[in-house]
Amino acid sequence: MANQKRKINVFSLGSNDFRSDMKSDMTAGDLTNALAQANRFDLSYLVENTRGELAQGQLGLLISPLLVSLILILFTGGFLVFQLSQQGIISQIASGGNPWTEVLTNMPQGLLIIGGILLLVFLYGLYNLVQTVLDLVGGAVVCLEGTGWRKITTSRDDDGSTTTRTYYVVADQKFSVKKNAIGVIENGRNYRIYFTPRRKILVNMEALD
Repeated sequence: MANQKRKINVFSLGSNDFRSDMKSDMTAGDLTNALAQANRFDLSYLVENTRGELAQGQLGLLISPLLVSLILILFTGGFLVFQLSQQGIISQIASGGNPWTEVLTNMPQGLLIIGGILLLVFLYGLYNLVQTVLDLVGGAVVCLEGTGWRKITTSRDDDGSTTTRTYYVVADQKFSVKKNAIGVIENGRNYRIYFTPRRKILVNMEALD
C-alpha cells in the first residue's frame, strides 16, 4: 500500500554505539540542570515530586496532551457524525423505524470501514483524555530510579518522507521527549525520574551519579 510505513530503528536502545558512549566529566548536579533546561523542568518542584505530588506549576505539562486528545475527539467525532448525517444514517436511527442490525447491513461498505476507523480513533482519543484528566485531578507522580539511555526511531514512507521520534529510556520505561533534548541525557548513568502514573508524562528528572 502507498501509505504503508516501514519502521526503521536507526538508533535504538540496543545500539552498541549508544551503550558504549563514554561518560563525560559533567557532575550529577550539572547534568540535572542541563536536563531541566532542555526539557523545561523546574527543579524547584523536586520537593513536591519526592513526596509523590504533582506541583501546581507542573500542571501545564499536561495541558498539551489534554488539548491533543480533545482535538482528536472533536475532529473524528464531528467528521463521523457529518458522514452519517449525509448518508441519512442518523435520521434512520432517530426515527426508530429500522433496527440497528438492518441499518448497519444497508450501510455502504466504504462508509462502514471509514466509520469503524474513525470510531477507533475517537475511542483512543477519549481514553487518553480520561487518563490525562485523572492525572490532573489525582495530582500524583511516580518516582523511579535506574540506568538511562536515549532512543531514536525513524519510520520511512514509501514516498521517501521520514518521521523521527526521540525517547529517554530509564529503568526500561520509555518517555517521549523533544528532539532538542535527546542529546542531553548521557547513556549508562543513573537517574531518578518523576512522571504521571497514567499517561506517563515526564515532569522532572535528576542525575544521580
